[in-house]
Amino acid sequence: MHLLVCVIKDESLLFEILTGWIDGGITGGTIVESTGALELLSDQVPIFAGFRSLVSGGNAYSKTLFTAVEDPVVLEAAIGWLKQVCQKAGPDQGIYFVAPLSEMGHLGRQD
Repeated sequence: MHLLVCVIKDESLLFEILTGWIDGGITGGTIVESTGALELLSDQVPIFAGFRSLVSGGNAYSKTLFTAVEDPVVLEAAIGWLKQVCQKAGPDQGIYFVAPLSEMGHLGRQD
């Protein structure tokens, strides 16, 4: 089992990413609004203000998606779809990473 996490800079890509993941078998996940460290510093510390446009194109917020994926085939398909959608949108759309999960369960259920 793995944890797939991606940070997407362009919120307009979310619908296409999520519908592709659902079509591929990923039916759960979480999306949170996030801010990069340099973005936060550029807002709070004047000396960093000029760096915002150099690093992210001026986007103050991103969306972070994360989901647990059990099947390695589904994981590879989800990553492929993510790359395809973001590549069509242009360079520097965000990042992704995969980490192993040792355990996952649903809370409140009597399994």
